[in-house]
Formats: sequence, structure tokens, C-alpha cells
Amino acid sequence: MRTYRLEIRVLQIAVLLTMIVMVFGMVSIWRAASEVPPIDDIVQDGTNPDDSGDPGVEPGDETPVNTKIVCLGDSFTYGYPGETEDSWPQRVADVLQIEVINAGVISQNASDLVQRFDQDVTANEPGRVIIFAGVGDAIREIPLEEYQENIIKLVNKAEADHIEPILALPIPFPGTAALNQAYREWEISYAQEKNIKMLDFQQVLFDSDGKILSSYSSDGKYPNKEGHKAMGDYVAGILK
Repeated sequence: MRTYRLEIRVLQIAVLLTMIVMVFGMVSIWRAASEVPPIDDIVQDGTNPDDSGDPGVEPGDETPVNTKIVCLGDSFTYGYPGETEDSWPQRVADVLQIEVINAGVISQNASDLVQRFDQDVTANEPGRVIIFAGVGDAIREIPLEEYQENIIKLVNKAEADHIEPILALPIPFPGTAALNQAYREWEISYAQEKNIKMLDFQQVLFDSDGKILSSYSSDGKYPNKEGHKAMGDYVAGILK
């Protein structure tokens, strides 16, 4: 009989201890739940505004996008036979409402652009550079291999300076058809291989026979004011 009563007493103590543990656990859960802030106080990025740690990035602290563009080229970038205020780079600036630097110099080729890249492009710290070369090279009968080397140098310089390069394909010029075609075919292949954005002013200024439209040129060689306006609108539409 005494053994039976002892067993009963042990069983009662075990049940009591179990109930105490359960009550203690429920109290702990209730306290933890009461410390969680309301869902409305948790910002969308998962941070708690009441945290005493790193507050995270505040609105407006994001690094601004560098929209500045440098247009590096020859007469066709400068705006010849007109002036820079009527050039296609100026039209791009007017349409997109961003800073666009006209770094076109009359009578230059790709080698000249390499020589002045640091001064005219890197020093201005743009986000993008439009490289427009080829006509001057074709007029001077620069071999394809030399043209290729200089374009690659220009792209490498841009990428080394964390500037996005954009390649404007060479356009036709009287007496340069064979070299122009060779330059264009290689540059298209190179741009596709490197995933570089391309511009093709030939689509804007020339007819299907490779002749510049009379409404866009006064001499059959260089774009006039209306031609530069059309070029600028085209570029703005691509880069907007």
C-alpha cells in the first residue's frame, strides 16, 4: 500500500512539473510576440526603423546616373561646313536635356582620336562616349588593320576609364566605297562581339544607292543643318 501511494505521489509531482514547464514556455512566447513591432513599422526593404544599427540607404542617397556624353569624332561630329551650335551633338543635348560635349575636330582620323582621348574624353568624366571615325581614315586610305587597331584602342581606353563606348559606323564619302564597306563590316562584327551599342547615320542620311539625300546635304558630301538635326534626333531616339 505504501509503495502504491509513493507511486501516486511521484506521478502527481511529474504532472505538476510538466504544467509548470508548459506555463513558463507559453509566457516566454507571449513576451517575444509582444516585442515584435507592428507590420506597418517594417519598411519594405526589410529593415526596422527602430533598430539601433545601420539605418541603411535613405531615399535620395543613391548614386546619380552620369548622363554626360562626349561625342568624339571628325568633321562630321564638329558640324562642318556649319558650326557646332548646329551640329548633331548639340541637337542631342537639346532633345535629351543633358550635357553633351562636342569633341569633333575637322580633318581627323581614328589615330588622331586616340591621341586626344585622355584630354577630350577622360578629363571630362562622361558616362558615355560616342566614337565616330572612319571617313577621314578612308579618305587617307588607311589600311583596315590600322583602322581596327585604333578603334580597339579607343574602346579599351573608354572601358578602362569606366566610360560606356558607343560606336557610330562610318558613312559613305565619294571615292571611298571599298574601304568604307570594309570598315563598316568589321566594326559591326566587333561591336556585336563586344556587345557595344552602335549608331548608323547611313540609315538617316543616305538613300538605298548610298547617296546622301539632297535635303540633308548642300554639296553631296557633308550633312547640312537639316542633316545634323536628323542625325541628332536619331541619336536621341536611340539613347533616350
